[in-house]
Amino acid sequence: MKKIILSASLFITAISWGQNVPKVDFTTANASIRFDIAEHMVIGEITYQFQVNELTDSIKIDAKNMMIQGVKLNGQTPKYHYDKKKIAFTQGFNKGENSVTISYKTNPKQALYYVGSGTDLQIWTQGQGKYTSHWLPSFDDYNEKVIFNTKVTFDTGYDVISNGTLDGKTVNGKQTTWSYKMSKPMSSYLVMMAIGKFEKKTEKSSSGITIENYIRPVDASKYASTYQKTKKIFDFLERQIGFNYPWQIYRNIPVEDFMYGGMENTTSTIFSSDYVVDAVGVNDRDYINVNAHEMAHQWFGDLVTAKEPKDHWLQEGFATYYALLAERELYGPDKFYWELYEMAELITKDAKNNKNTAVYSEKATTVTYYQKGAWMLFYLSTQIGETNFNTSVRNFLNKYAFKNASTQDFLNEVVGVVPNFNVDNFKQNWLENKSFNTKDALYLIENSPIVKSYLGVLNVQPKAFDIKKEELLKLLKDHNTPTETKREIVFQLHEVPYEQAKEFYQTIAKSNNIKVRQALVQIVNEIPQDFKTEYTQFLDDQSYITKEIALKNLWMQDENGRAALLDKTSTWKGFNDHNLRITWLMLALATENYKNDKKAHWYSELENFAYNKYNSNVRTNAINALWFLNKYDSNTLPHLVNALVHHDSRFQKFGKDAIIRLCEKKEFREYFTKLIPYLPQDEHDALKKLMESI
Repeated sequence: MKKIILSASLFITAISWGQNVPKVDFTTANASIRFDIAEHMVIGEITYQFQVNELTDSIKIDAKNMMIQGVKLNGQTPKYHYDKKKIAFTQGFNKGENSVTISYKTNPKQALYYVGSGTDLQIWTQGQGKYTSHWLPSFDDYNEKVIFNTKVTFDTGYDVISNGTLDGKTVNGKQTTWSYKMSKPMSSYLVMMAIGKFEKKTEKSSSGITIENYIRPVDASKYASTYQKTKKIFDFLERQIGFNYPWQIYRNIPVEDFMYGGMENTTSTIFSSDYVVDAVGVNDRDYINVNAHEMAHQWFGDLVTAKEPKDHWLQEGFATYYALLAERELYGPDKFYWELYEMAELITKDAKNNKNTAVYSEKATTVTYYQKGAWMLFYLSTQIGETNFNTSVRNFLNKYAFKNASTQDFLNEVVGVVPNFNVDNFKQNWLENKSFNTKDALYLIENSPIVKSYLGVLNVQPKAFDIKKEELLKLLKDHNTPTETKREIVFQLHEVPYEQAKEFYQTIAKSNNIKVRQALVQIVNEIPQDFKTEYTQFLDDQSYITKEIALKNLWMQDENGRAALLDKTSTWKGFNDHNLRITWLMLALATENYKNDKKAHWYSELENFAYNKYNSNVRTNAINALWFLNKYDSNTLPHLVNALVHHDSRFQKFGKDAIIRLCEKKEFREYFTKLIPYLPQDEHDALKKLMESI
């Protein structure tokens, strides 16, 4: 989140920080939204009720790049100033109750996205930080909390989801209006919409809260593996936090081409469809941690919101920590301590490579806010005791519910429960320290069985293989050895000749441990001839990652067996990014004399995956596969240009880096230069700007 400049000229509601009561307090919003799909236009009207407690020079509402079609202030048309960023009123409001209605149109460049087309169309929002004002006149300052009620009109046959409870649907021919109501206030960045075609299943928490889980009809068979343990996580968080779920309903909605893992909009989490997995994919990737993290945000971030950017860790650190606690509840302490160990390694590396790594900071890294923030809470819990920690958190939530709070506010609650705790020392050595107290951190977890076992094997890594061989083999064969330790043993075989490590290979091949088997597939660059039969069995593992690596390696190293290999794997699809299907098409097209009559069809199928009707992960996979067949295939070049205007910054970077690399050659520079006049305006502008910079 970007730094918010607290100067009088930029106040949204002219808050007087020296008093508990703001000069102007917006309380309720009633929004009506409809769409012009062809023009990607949002057409809306929003009415705010607000209280003027002390007369002020102006009142401002954020609204980015909108066409303001009408404004009514207390029923009258007022004078107002709009600079494409804020609507400012200098007169027409009275002390006491007021209302303002704004009618507008906008084609938002961010925060609201159109993905897919036709019956696969989805529209969803992502307002994290202060971006909701790109599609809804609202407040970039997250200290302004409002009760938002929303009506959304869209084509009948689609599902429309927004914050709060569904207050009714009205069908009017080809259009349906969905009405949602909230009962408590929230910051504007948590306002959401998600529109698409979904199936929905509901369950009830132990406290009676309805949990709605959505899924696309095409993914209906993946429901159970995607949403496993959702109710258990919800029930655990309520018990652990000790504060009842603060809203009336909870939802999970997966969307295509989401740029993050998930987003904790109040009552309704939007998450990436990458986490929609079947019974095989769930062994490589599951929604559990993201699910728990976003759910925890309903308390930490949505109920109590950080007061300033430097307090951001109160949201992300808490959500990350409580997701760990949820996994401890589901899987036991080994999982918990292993995650803490991995986080400690990540934080230590981040502290060495980056400057802004103090948790209590406006510009800290993502790792700092999330993982280091979680470690701060774990450390605090060990110092004051888990019971005192839980009491402090519960008191904090009770005191600041539906408000904003600072780091000091939280620490005050800790001191209130544990008066002798040296809070200044904790703040200085942990929250404000740019380095990470790795030694002190490891001391807290190194005696847990899983970390102790792993560190024991890690410590023998420098030893010659002959010296450690028997010890490692014994551990590998022991059913009680943790998976993480066994994987480390496998990784230590990386440069050991097969003849010396043969018994290890055979032991792993007979193992049912998917993660250990996967580790072996990852380190084997050249398949030993007398291990080929066992290696081929990895194709049958219940892991799409293992399958893909094994398929590529077998194809590369056994030219005579390629046809049989491709026949065996011809129906594979893989994750939602079609990783196995795209890999198969690439290898089939590269195999000489393999069903040549079908290759034109296969090429068309592969190239089709590069078009923008697919999400960016699919497109990236397809473009890379086409380059494997024909380096910088000319059919991929327009897709690189299209990537420049994609909403996902990772795909933007992929396209940008590729174009820059290509333009080192004269013929490609000429190609892209000549292409510019024929492009749609957004691609035209993006490519022209890039070409001028290289």
